[in-house]
Amino acid sequence: MSNTKTVMGQASNQYVAPTDITDVFSTYLYDGTGAAHTITNGIDLDGEGGLVWSKNRGLAEDHCLVDTLRGGTKELLSSATNAEGTAGNISSFNSNGYSF
Repeated sequence: MSNTKTVMGQASNQYVAPTDITDVFSTYLYDGTGAAHTITNGIDLDGEGGLVWSKNRGLAEDHCLVDTLRGGTKELLSSATNAEGTAGNISSFNSNGYSF
């Protein structure tokens, strides 16, 4: 449920059901091949927006955070000193996940 719907429900003093965690959070493990791939996790990143947090578990690399506000080619590296990089690899945010 969007924040706008929540605020509107509170403003009219109506009960607004809490957000179900499965609507906004999903953990997905993927064995990479280096080829293009689509992750279908049931999260509507295209319509509702959100963040993809990825980490290569086999190599000592930074955690990579890519959000729908900045776009798929911008990334935040959690342990880097620079605020934003331009190596994000998300090709599209989809209604049921994302592609890279």
